[in-house]
Amino acid sequence: MTLNQVEINRFKVSHGSIVLEKDCIAIEEPLQISLSQNNVQQIYSLTMRTPGDDVALVYGLLFSEGVISKAEDILSTQLTEIKGEMQSNCLIVELSTDLTLNLANKQRRHASYSGCGLCGKTSLQALELKSSRVSKKITGKLELKLVKSLKQWLAKQPLFSQTGGSHVAAFIYQTNGRFEMQSSPFFEDVGRHNALDKLIGHELIENNLQQNGILILSGRIGFELVQKAVMAGISMIVALGAPSSLAIQAAKQFDVTLVGFAKENSFNCYTHYQ
Repeated sequence: MTLNQVEINRFKVSHGSIVLEKDCIAIEEPLQISLSQNNVQQIYSLTMRTPGDDVALVYGLLFSEGVISKAEDILSTQLTEIKGEMQSNCLIVELSTDLTLNLANKQRRHASYSGCGLCGKTSLQALELKSSRVSKKITGKLELKLVKSLKQWLAKQPLFSQTGGSHVAAFIYQTNGRFEMQSSPFFEDVGRHNALDKLIGHELIENNLQQNGILILSGRIGFELVQKAVMAGISMIVALGAPSSLAIQAAKQFDVTLVGFAKENSFNCYTHYQ
């Protein structure tokens, strides 16, 4: 086991059997990036990432966003120190005084959580403070037959089936205990966050997020996707890809059933096995 992954228990449902197994999950934690120049420091971005190679991540991010144009524009990078302890999720980037710094039109800037020493716990606490809808519970059991049908239905969506280059977010309505795929909304986008934002926006407009159902995602499950589901009051997520460590923590804390690696004959359940 390395610093960028963690081992957890999960249940694998396959061919009528349910087996408790160990699983390796990629760690997801926020990284706060602060820029410093001429003794003036400001927060530039708060981005989710897998710990490791943070310096390379910062160089690549700042270059791709047009903040720097060459490696020499960065004089140094260092972790924030609080009360003698280094904070592994807060990185200060010292920029050359020759660099003209104009962040007014940079879209990557985000407001930071108060304080430093960011970690998964901090992210979950921030989510607790946000105003979310009451969680709408699914009735009945999630069976392999249903998951197989959901996966097949997802693969038939037009942009995804024609290009293979889009993400899909769908919401399968449950009415009177029955799941209604044909009338359920779906949205596609090259960005998985965008696809989910479109779906939630549609539900907000159409029924004020009052409809019960299962969120279906075509890709992996990161913390921000679980966060959006929690805000919308969604209590079950089924995805074709893998969850991150922080996504699992958030799902556990906010009572969301999280299913990943949905395949033809199996799926993995990471939270709320009952």
